[in-house]
Amino acid sequence: MDCRLWSAMPEPGVQALLWPAMAMDRTGPAADGEAVPLGALGLGAVEDRTYRTLLRLPGSTTAEIAESLEIPRHRARRALAVLEHAGLVSRSPGAVARFLPAAPDVGLEALVRDKEAELGRIRTLGALLMDDYREGLKAERTELCEIVTGSEAVLRRFDQLQRSATSEIQVLDTPPYSGPRGPRSNDLEFEILARGVTCKAIYDRAALERSPLAADAILRYVQAGEQARVTSRLPLKLATFDRKLAFVPQSLNQRDVSGAIVVHPCSLLDVLLYVFDELWERATPLTAPSEPDTVVPGPDDRRLLALLASGMKDQAIANHLDWSYRTTRRRIAALLEELGAETRFQAGLAAARRGWL
Repeated sequence: MDCRLWSAMPEPGVQALLWPAMAMDRTGPAADGEAVPLGALGLGAVEDRTYRTLLRLPGSTTAEIAESLEIPRHRARRALAVLEHAGLVSRSPGAVARFLPAAPDVGLEALVRDKEAELGRIRTLGALLMDDYREGLKAERTELCEIVTGSEAVLRRFDQLQRSATSEIQVLDTPPYSGPRGPRSNDLEFEILARGVTCKAIYDRAALERSPLAADAILRYVQAGEQARVTSRLPLKLATFDRKLAFVPQSLNQRDVSGAIVVHPCSLLDVLLYVFDELWERATPLTAPSEPDTVVPGPDDRRLLALLASGMKDQAIANHLDWSYRTTRRRIAALLEELGAETRFQAGLAAARRGWL
């Protein structure tokens, strides 16, 4: 799925990875660009730096830590308290407290076990909540369609549906797209395929011809297990999940993702599934090469392929390569014959299969 359906969406980014690193730093997130390697264990940036300082300078006082890190004493005192509570620091007796770090292989391992136990409890809770979810599915549903508004909400809902699929995802990928290069990649599909979920995609030929790198991207998914086909024209963007839910944009012509419709089991869902099945039967399968190609194209052929893939006309290609129009036509014909293609579209797919693009 070459980010086919919601190509206008912003990339999910790293926001999902940041919350643990911010959990223990009560003064706020780390400064821009500041890494928090121990963030996954619930330690903030100051706690991280404090522990590392104590590893190098065991027996330091609160004042010495504050001076070394150039932070206020009350902030150093708070960081030491957090580390002491986590079992990573102990204090020595005396009028002036001095702090000693726990050995990393012991202290950090204890925190890792705590986190694993916490994740186990969440996993158990998820299994228990699934019982409620299944009961809800059995209940009579009064809302046949769910309206999702706002780009972020649409992105979250689509991502949730992808991750929740257990058997099959089906997609129709067709213009319009938000950008001139067509659909963007959907790396989550590799995870979905690895889980054993069947992914079927039908691509609009216009989308592939419009995007020079689309064929190569699609073949990567095919090599990972996607079942891909291409057809001359698709009526709409569509994704279905386990044949129980469908996801469509609110408008057939929309370029953004400001709104979407989730279709629950009803006659409309049956129609959408029927449309996909009919289009699937008529579409042309795309296959990935089983062996690497031993033929290596020359630099002129590679330049010619790139220009063909970009959609340039013959005369424009001739001008660009400083060839005559007749020479250009002859070289294009020879290239199509070498690739066993009758059209430029087929040539692009064949070249991508061979790794020429």
